[in-house]
Amino acid sequence: MKTLSLFATALVFTITTFAQDANYSGPGKMYVKTFWNQAELLKNGKGSSSTVGNMKRALDNAKEKDPALNAAAMEEELKKWQAEADKKLEAAKTPEQKAADAKSSDYNGAAKNQVKYFWDRALQPTDKLSEGELNGNIRDMEYALNTTKEKDPSYNAAEMEAALKKIKDDLKAKKLAEVRQTSGDKRSSRPAEKESNDPGTLFEKLFIDNNISVGSTSDLPQAPAKIEAYKAKLTRLLSMDYTDALIKQGRNAKAHLSGAAANTDRELDKIDGALKDARDKSAMEYRYYTIQFHLAYWDAAQKIFPEESAYAAMYKKVNAGAAQLGSLEQLYAKAEANRIEHIKNTKLPAAAVKDAGLEKVLTNGFNKLYGTAHNVSALKAVLTQNGWTTLRNSLTGIVIGRERSAKLAYKGSDGKCYLLPDYVFIREDYVGSSFINTVAVFNGLDGEEMLCENVNR
Repeated sequence: MKTLSLFATALVFTITTFAQDANYSGPGKMYVKTFWNQAELLKNGKGSSSTVGNMKRALDNAKEKDPALNAAAMEEELKKWQAEADKKLEAAKTPEQKAADAKSSDYNGAAKNQVKYFWDRALQPTDKLSEGELNGNIRDMEYALNTTKEKDPSYNAAEMEAALKKIKDDLKAKKLAEVRQTSGDKRSSRPAEKESNDPGTLFEKLFIDNNISVGSTSDLPQAPAKIEAYKAKLTRLLSMDYTDALIKQGRNAKAHLSGAAANTDRELDKIDGALKDARDKSAMEYRYYTIQFHLAYWDAAQKIFPEESAYAAMYKKVNAGAAQLGSLEQLYAKAEANRIEHIKNTKLPAAAVKDAGLEKVLTNGFNKLYGTAHNVSALKAVLTQNGWTTLRNSLTGIVIGRERSAKLAYKGSDGKCYLLPDYVFIREDYVGSSFINTVAVFNGLDGEEMLCENVNR
């Protein structure tokens, strides 16, 4: 009897709650209606994860409009569909993605996005990636690791450093094994290049069968040896009688040199940009060793073809570029100076239009999403778009909402100030014949450091 009584009480409560939603006519009525319309879409199998997001925004707006609203039924409904959405999302993840989630799940600091970004790449099976894809992952991981250290100096990045080092070491060992392999299936082996004393072979390696590139940033540790090996070939060729090689291959070599000049000019054109903008050591190292390789190339050209004044002129030009760059130590210092200058010059842009209400939506939305969880706080927001961009369904063309861009400055958990420069929006849904659910949309705490004194300038 007692059990029956409890069941009846629960049933009455449920009916009463839903009845309140159906008969509700308070200040949050529009949002309550929107919530249940979105729930109905999910029940009919026509909704998606974005529909769940619409329900959450409608619920939040309804509670904000009417703090006295009994939202128990709505909260329970949202909880149910959120669990379904999370379940589908989790089921769609690969084992590597699940492992990456586990690596970053316990950390909620300022660099959480970078840590997740790092492990998403670090845990990909390297045997399923091409060398180019693996080198791309290494570049991405280096960037994520460096940015993590900048955003949260207190974060223990030892495990990330060890994982990156292992991937680099494994790739290096694989390359070395390929080079040393001299038996087995020769079609899949890459035997080590033998030091040749044949003028024709050296001629070809210097000017014809040669790519003037240090490779990717992951190849930078091998760049000095690669350049020295090239110089050694020139030294050996100059010690020989290479007349026959010059007669047989000279015209072909000059054709390659002619084409290489444009490539060298492109690399020289990048010097000013590197000196002005590069803010990390690897970027400076890449520019330095690239120019050093081109310098060795044109030195070989002017010595083997002294009759070609253009080659001597190109060598002189590259030498001037190398002098402009300076030493690696100078470039490291310049990169640090660029980083500090970038922080100094990072500011909020002028507002395209001022709207205190929408600016408050941005700052409140940021604090609600990230404030307590990450110990951060919004400082100032500006609208960078005067007017709205209409959003339409890609298939039907039906209006589904509108948005306008913005920027936001915030104080991080480390006490430093940051600017969110990208993917900050005010967004509204189009329901019925009205734009509703005004919300702020962000893409994580991937901010650029700025001086706190610049926030209000």
